[in-house]
Amino acid sequence: MRRFFLLITGLILSFSAHAQKTADIGIWGGGSGYMGDLENTSLIDFTFPTIGAYFRYNFHERVGVRAMLLTGNMSAEGTIQNQPWEFKKNVRDFSLQAEINFLRYSTGNRKAAFSTYLTGGIGLLNYRYDYDQAFMHQITPNTNKGTDDESKNVFAPSFPFGMGFKFNVGKRLGLGIEYQMRKLLDDRLDNLDDPLAHFNDANVEVTYRDHLHNNDWAGFLGLHLTYKIFLGKVPCPAYD
Repeated sequence: MRRFFLLITGLILSFSAHAQKTADIGIWGGGSGYMGDLENTSLIDFTFPTIGAYFRYNFHERVGVRAMLLTGNMSAEGTIQNQPWEFKKNVRDFSLQAEINFLRYSTGNRKAAFSTYLTGGIGLLNYRYDYDQAFMHQITPNTNKGTDDESKNVFAPSFPFGMGFKFNVGKRLGLGIEYQMRKLLDDRLDNLDDPLAHFNDANVEVTYRDHLHNNDWAGFLGLHLTYKIFLGKVPCPAYD
């Protein structure tokens, strides 16, 4: 992970030193998916709608940085310990990501009119966590989660990454489709917080979650429409 961020930083600095710079704003629409403690669920079981907006600063025709905000519904139905469980909630996702184009791409440029791309960065996912003590004690009788119902507002750090395809549809407009995932550093998206954690017969606490393992995932599939708001200097035709 450290080498990845160093590589991205190096690319941005090397390109930005001599490149034409542009900026875009965009709107985003699609659906969300979930993967976590529930069995019989999939990241491609999408819940609609999810909407959002973003600002992208382009250091170069191959490198940009995007600040993005998404909000919408997320839900899933499945089983845990052979017991049915479901959740539905509203989520808000903020991320800051580098965007790397495989081909030269610039909104409105006919000679750099389309490209596939990769994204990656850091983010936060905000949602409500609702703890149902009766259900938790049903699946894990000696649970370490307590005996009272609980509800709280959670800000879960995340590592977002994804890929997509974008293309121009006008002098200032672009369209694209992308799929992004979020590796959360939290296990409460499905209202099941390390659900098999318990106190054993010696009254010693047994847990299965840490910062990197047994945490939830979120996925977002959508279309985006981009509008160029800053053209910058007109490049020399010999190099366009």
